[in-house]
Parts: sequence; C-alpha cells; structure tokens
Amino acid sequence: MPRPFKYQYVTARPSPSGRRRRRRRCYNAPREDKPEMNGLLRDLLDASGGHANGNAEQAAPAPAKALAWARVSTDMQDERGLSIPEQMREIRLYAAKHDISIVDEFREAVSAFHNQKRRLEFQRMLARARSDRGVSIILVHDFSRFCRDSAEARFLIQDLRKAGVRVVSLNDPEFDSETVAGVFMEAITHAKNEAYSREVAFHTRKGCRANVQTRDLETGWCYKNGGQPLWGYRGERLLRGEERGGRPIFKSIWVLDDAIVAGRAMHEWARYWLVTLAGGGATLAELRDFCNQKGIPGRRNPFWGLSTVNAILQPSVLLQYCGFGVWNVHRKNGQERPPEEWVVVENAHPALITEDQARAVAAARQRNSQTKKFDTGFGKSRNSTYLLSGGLFKCSRCGANMTGFRTESGYYYVCGSQPYRKGMGCGPGVYVPQAQVEAEVISGLKGLVDVCVDPKRFTRKVNEEVRRIWEASAAVDPHADQKIQAIDKKIGNIRRAVEEGLEDANWANVRLRELHAERKALAAAVTAVGQPPRLDAETVLRYGRQTEKLFSQGEPAERKRLLRTWVQAITFVPEELEVKINYRVPESVMNGLVAGVGFEPTTFGL
Repeated sequence: MPRPFKYQYVTARPSPSGRRRRRRRCYNAPREDKPEMNGLLRDLLDASGGHANGNAEQAAPAPAKALAWARVSTDMQDERGLSIPEQMREIRLYAAKHDISIVDEFREAVSAFHNQKRRLEFQRMLARARSDRGVSIILVHDFSRFCRDSAEARFLIQDLRKAGVRVVSLNDPEFDSETVAGVFMEAITHAKNEAYSREVAFHTRKGCRANVQTRDLETGWCYKNGGQPLWGYRGERLLRGEERGGRPIFKSIWVLDDAIVAGRAMHEWARYWLVTLAGGGATLAELRDFCNQKGIPGRRNPFWGLSTVNAILQPSVLLQYCGFGVWNVHRKNGQERPPEEWVVVENAHPALITEDQARAVAAARQRNSQTKKFDTGFGKSRNSTYLLSGGLFKCSRCGANMTGFRTESGYYYVCGSQPYRKGMGCGPGVYVPQAQVEAEVISGLKGLVDVCVDPKRFTRKVNEEVRRIWEASAAVDPHADQKIQAIDKKIGNIRRAVEEGLEDANWANVRLRELHAERKALAAAVTAVGQPPRLDAETVLRYGRQTEKLFSQGEPAERKRLLRTWVQAITFVPEELEVKINYRVPESVMNGLVAGVGFEPTTFGL
C-alpha cells in the first residue's frame, strides 16, 4: 500500500528570464512502524491460504461492476453538451480509464425533481442495483443527473451505500462521507442542485404567468404556455423575433380547429357536443359513445374514455371554451388549486360557446351527479369466467380494475385503462396470464383452508390475535397479571421485614397503603373489561368443509363470492411485475365469536 504524502510549496531562485517559478516538492509523511506479526498467527494464515507474507503474490482484483445512468429534462440541455449520448460517452471513457465494467445502461428524459415513483426507469435502475450483488457502483455524469431533491438524493445514496453500492459522479468533487468535511461537502453539493432547480422553476413560473397575459399585436389573442390545445382548437406557432444567439422565438396561440372529420369541422363537433348533448343532460357514457360511434378521435387516442369526457366538463375547461385563458389550475401532483390562485384572462382565444351555454352544461352535469350512480360492485361480471374480475384485482399504478382480456395468444388480465381508454391515466399495459394468477390465488386460499382443517392450530392463532386486538381496543394492560404478582411479592417482603424488626414502621405502613391502592386499581381494571372473546373450534372445522365443497363444485358466481370472502385485495404492481395477495379471515367464521366484539379481523399471521 503506498505511503501517504503531503505537498509543500517553496519559492525557488529567480530564473534567467527574470520570472519566479513555483516548484512543488513532494515528501512522504512519517510512517508508523508496524508491530511484528505473531509467529503463531503467521503460521495459521499461511496454512489457511492467507497472505501473511508481504512478498506473497496476490491475484489481480476483478474489475468493479457498475450501472451507467444518464438523464435529460429539456431539449436545450442537448445543446449545452448534456445530451444522453454525450453523458454515456463520458461515462464509458471514465469506466475504461478506471477499470470498471459497465453491466447495464439506463437513461431517462424527465425532470429529476418529480415524484420519484413516476421515474419508472430510475426506479428500475435502483431495483437492479439493490438486487444484483455484483454491482457496486452507479456512474453518473453529475449528481444533478441522479436527483435534484437534496433530501431524496442523500437518502437514496445512503440507502444504496448500505446495500454496498456507491454513486460516483464524474464531474463533482470526491468526498468521504465518513469525515466531517465529507458530510458538509455532500450536503452542499446536493443543496446546490436543488437550489438551481428551484430557481429555474421560480423564473419559469414567473415567465409563464406573464406569457399567458401577453397579447399578440397582430392577432390580438393571448400566448399559450404550451401543452395540447382543448378539443375543438388547434395550436398555431408564430415567429416573433430571435434571441441574442440567433435562436428563433416562437409563440403559440389557439385558433378554432377547421379539420374536417365525419363531414363536419372539428370545432363544430365540439360545439354540438357541448351545447346540444352535454347541455341537454347526456350522461358521460352517452357523450363518450357519441364520439366513438361518429369516429371523432380523441385528443391523445383514437377512442374516448370516461375520464376524458369528465375532464372536458370541469369548470376550468368550460371557462376556456368561453374564450377565457386559464392557467395555474393544478399543482404538480395533479390536485386542483383554489380558484383564487387561477390566472384568468378574458378574450384570450376565440370562444366556442357562450357563458350562458357553459352555465347550462354545468347545471346539467349537476343534475346527473344527483341521480343513482353506477354500481361499482361486480354485478356485470358476476358470471364471468374471470374469477378475479369485478374489482377484486386492481392496478396499483392508477387504481383501475384489472379486467379480463382475450388475445390470440390466450386469456389475460390487464388494467382497465387499456381496453377502455387506451392506457390514458396509467401507462403501458402489462398482460397478466389468467391461469397463472388465478392458480396462485387459489393455492393460497387452499392453504388457508388446510389450516382450518386443523381447528386446534387455527383456533389458537385466531384467539391469540383476538386477545391482542381486544387488549388494544379495550385499553387493557397486557401485563396487569404480572404487575399484580409483583406487587404481592413486594407486600410480602415488607411484612417479613416488619416481623424481623424493621425500625421504620411508619415508612412500612405508608408503603403498604400505596401498594394496596395500586393493586386494587389494577384488579378493578381487569375485572371491568372481563375476558377476551374466543373462537369455537367446531365452527372453524365446519366452515372449512363447506369451503372446500363449494370451491370444487360451485358455479362461477359462487366461486367468485367465495374468493371475495377470503381475499381482501389483490394488487398488481406493473413497475415490479408483482402481484400482491392479501387474505383475511371470513366474516362467517368470525360470527362464532361472542357478541359485542367490535374490531376488524386480520390475517392472524397465516
């Protein structure tokens, strides 16, 4: 191992040219003498293949394995030399120079300040780093490419460090996080990245606020901040000068969409849809079906979904159809801001409907919302051969039901956003084989039933959990009996001490009164709440036999009802390709408990 060294700068004599040179002199720091190794220890290491002898040849270490990560959030970063190919090129050069083997590359085009769960490729890279024990490094162009949220970045890096993975930046200073200076440097580096991101966001929002209130001198309409125009409008780009560097300045406005679809201009379809249909009281499903039947394409997909129809009928959107420019309606997480925070500009673009017509649409929507809502149960899928349809099996990404879907290759479950709105509001669809997931659910159910066949074991588990929940709900001290026994022991000790001639009799009397009062309070509390309810073993055994018979001989509707009794929830996680199944103790089994139990049963650790 090389000895540490320090730098010392000294001034040399003037050179013939008259300049004074700076010369760096390097010297080794004093080295502490190593104690001589114990002879027995050397012999043991030699015998076990260790390297006790400093001259023994050691095998060259294998190259470290790393993951490469690159990210951009805007097109302008490409022009500043931060494009993904450029980042990857520098990362590969660094890896080759430092004898690092890159086993996989990941790239992303999204802001690093977004919700981390939405950074799907980033999460996939983190999962690979945590699961692959051979990977010890993640190479990034700089830490801002990894994450701009300082708290999140430090948490992720520390979490990866615990898993044996280092995040190495090519362009940030190296620091040792185990030292005081390293802790400060790490915090400053990540704080700098977050501060830059927040400053950019501040100025961007300030510019957007001013832009939507600026009118074009030629057309008279207000500029837009980007994004897709409303249905019935189209965006029109206007060239309005150049920047200092010669980059053209484009502005965008909304004009009526004159594209002909099904024999009518798109903006005429939108006006008819809003005024005649929506204003006349048509339901969301009727509005959706009208567009799909006429062959009117949606803004993002060929077919319309209920979520798209519902979004168009929101107050902020109806306001825009009246010609108002509306900005700052939603937060980054999608939640709607209070109307007082909206930026509303009159006559910002051509109006498609009048204000009275917009009020009529809102009133009709209000009347429809007061009618009976659609049955969200599994009535339509009661007799379906897909046992998990009808709301039992859900997508964790968007919360929609996983529905049965048939393709040429077989039968699957897929997120309802795929067949109904082409993935809008969720993401790329993942098809889960019907036979595989149903077999897994049934296997778990049969395992639970098999436990019920052993009533003693099952009853013991249930009663243990029941007692725990009962004690928590009734505010019972679970150690009351032990405390009473301890008090009785103390009372006995004091009495023996008095019999043996304890001098301080006054103290003994006071302490005995305190202990008796404490014991009386504990005993009263135990007596007041009584004993926990207990499950009847015969009920468990009888229900287990009935469950096996029903599941083997029942109709699809009966089997689905049985699954809903035993299965609390089934969730599909697309990012991890994982199906999570939560079972529960059936309510009919719990009816064997004594009356008055007021808690929800759990899985009882099964």
